[in-house]
Amino acid sequence: MFKNGIKRLIFALILTALAAASMLNAQVTGAEVQFTKGEPIKNLNFQAAEIRSVIRFLADYGKINVVVAPAVEGTVTISLSDVYWQQALEIISRTYDLATVYEESGYIRILPAKDYREELTAIRQHSKEQENLVGLETRILKINNSTASSVVAAVKSLLSARGKAAEDERTNSIVLQEVPDNIEKVVQYISQLDQPPRQIKISAQLLEISSSNLTELGIDWSGNGASGDDVVDANGNDAREFEHTTNVNLDLVSDPAGSFQISTIQDSWDLTAKISALVDNGKGKIIAHPEIITIDNSEARIQMGQKVPIKQFDESGNTVTSFEEVGTLLKVTPHITAENRILMHLMPERSSYEYDANGVIINTNNAETNVVVDNGQTAVIGGLTTQDEVESKTGIPILMDIPIIGTLFSYSNKRVENRDLVIFVTPTIVEDFASINPDKP
Repeated sequence: MFKNGIKRLIFALILTALAAASMLNAQVTGAEVQFTKGEPIKNLNFQAAEIRSVIRFLADYGKINVVVAPAVEGTVTISLSDVYWQQALEIISRTYDLATVYEESGYIRILPAKDYREELTAIRQHSKEQENLVGLETRILKINNSTASSVVAAVKSLLSARGKAAEDERTNSIVLQEVPDNIEKVVQYISQLDQPPRQIKISAQLLEISSSNLTELGIDWSGNGASGDDVVDANGNDAREFEHTTNVNLDLVSDPAGSFQISTIQDSWDLTAKISALVDNGKGKIIAHPEIITIDNSEARIQMGQKVPIKQFDESGNTVTSFEEVGTLLKVTPHITAENRILMHLMPERSSYEYDANGVIINTNNAETNVVVDNGQTAVIGGLTTQDEVESKTGIPILMDIPIIGTLFSYSNKRVENRDLVIFVTPTIVEDFASINPDKP
């Protein structure tokens, strides 16, 4: 019993030594064997030598196994100095259009390059034929954070020639059929696509203010840039808080109807305080303060206005009434950049209507532009100007209110006042539920 144990131990040591020796001679990496370089050959000179003999010499020098195809023939003339055997073999192969194939078993095959290319083509053809014969594997993958239709559109480029992917809208799942060798890669790709999308809260404030009071907000659209030193607020303080002003024509014609202005506000500017001060003094009016949540690269739409009935005639001469939306419309498509900034695709629009003898005329001003802001920074859209006719009555108190004769002690004044609709758009990246509902625990 003891002798048998000793024999087994000796046999195991012999196997370990043989494995270590083989590792010294060759190291397998993937499908290619990396042999030891050994000592460089000082001088390697052959004049019209038979190529098979030269290859045999290099194999003996490197102590490797080389199999030369019968089609390899001819003579070699080379003169090399301080070159390793493997380098010399590669040089000869490239010079005489041969292929050097490193096999995983630890030997090298030498054959004409043309034959090797045909061999690879045959292997690929055989692999393709086997792929067409193997049965397809079916997986049903549940999509949790996106729509199955959007994921399927991206997955189809990874499928094999026989692979299929279809979405099931009812369960928001993908039915995947693919060859076994490729299905795991496709499944992994789908799991990477099905990630929770980042969300952005779009906060908009629509403020209607007299054009003469815009400078109290630090706005000077005519400056076409950041506000200058001469711009002050109601208290005489410097109001240079706007930067990067851009004019955007409403229509791409030689005489546009007007222009929008797009600016950004510095992070230190207190937007709420400025607007509240103007509203309290009766110099501005907040029309709306909508907030909406959208996901990255998805459009958010904010609209205020009314639907105007428009009557038309169909082909049979019957009256058909359709409704057109008139008012203020803002479309925002946000995108979170790699630097955690937000690129906003802005499409503001303001429309109004009037009646004439032919029906309803809808006047529309719109623009389209892109602006990049920091997370929580505010972009400002201006240039939405209207003209209002303001009538005021002035006179002697009490006497001006007496019927009939009161007109003798008072007079009316009419003036046209330009009023601007200024839209403040603030995108904020939503990190968690608490940032959407800060008042809730």
